Amino acid sequence: MIAKNREIPQRILMNEVLLERLPPIHTLWEIIKTDLAKRQAGYRGELQLDYHLKFISQDKNMMILHDLRLEIDGRYFQIDSLVLTPYVVILLEVKHIAGIYTLDSRFDQAIRKFEGKEEAFSHPVTQVERQKKQLLRWLTKMKIPSIPITTLVVMTNRSTILNTFSPLEKYNNVIRVENVEERILSLLTSYRKEHLSFKQVRKVSALLVRKHEPLIVLPVEIYGISREEIKTGVRCPECRHLPMLRKYGHWQCPKCGGKSKDAHESALLDYSLLLGHKITNRQVRKFLHLESRKTALKILQSMNLPSTGTTNNITYSITHHTDPQNAHQSNSSNAKPIC
Repeated sequence: MIAKNREIPQRILMNEVLLERLPPIHTLWEIIKTDLAKRQAGYRGELQLDYHLKFISQDKNMMILHDLRLEIDGRYFQIDSLVLTPYVVILLEVKHIAGIYTLDSRFDQAIRKFEGKEEAFSHPVTQVERQKKQLLRWLTKMKIPSIPITTLVVMTNRSTILNTFSPLEKYNNVIRVENVEERILSLLTSYRKEHLSFKQVRKVSALLVRKHEPLIVLPVEIYGISREEIKTGVRCPECRHLPMLRKYGHWQCPKCGGKSKDAHESALLDYSLLLGHKITNRQVRKFLHLESRKTALKILQSMNLPSTGTTNNITYSITHHTDPQNAHQSNSSNAKPIC
């Protein structure tokens, strides 16, 4: 059963919007474009894993959670996918890497050779074992009964050639994505002692969803791009021109003549990705190129956005993550045992 679906990473959404709101001559435009391509490839790899996991997700004794980011002692760790069962927890790390990929245990690194170039990466087995330790600490802090945790590194690029400088049995948890279903079913035959009831598994799953904290970053933090460098205005949904003009209750594109009643919604989502999730009436007017405070207020009210503050000092919240299950609760120190 899928308990948490995978979402498009906020960093991908941010980069896509950023490329549309920066001039192509910007000194960082190509860097952002390259970073976006790498992240999109990684996300496609994760979706390949999701496709293969769906064949076992019908098992009612199994809960599958994708893309978790959890906090332990003030630090965060990321899990690509997690399979919860009454017998064992299976932690999966996805690698979507092209070329010749060599695992080197002597220097605790992975070496990728692609298009004549060599590049060093963190060792995936070391990485997933670190995640395992962090998850163990997290489960202990949440007072979850002890349960075995095993790990898998899933290679999702089918053209990748896997090599190793060590005996092959050292990396028996490194597999190709097409073998993930078989390997998980095999693991479930090896772990037959029940450590949690299925009711407890469901409670742990729900707790993980509640404690998940999506990573939110802004261009100024990653690339040092200031607010002034970002193009403002409403984008035309037809030709992508910036900006559209507000006329008689709708938006009109001066380039292609296209019209829209709600193109401002996409623009405000762009704002949330590039400049932050909090916005005021004044900031709406500046970003959407509006003169009327009343028009800006009408737009904000039509979107039913959460707000705080008094009449003359209201702040609205725009977010891509509106599922209340994902709301953070910081009461881990007072956690009760799952029993």
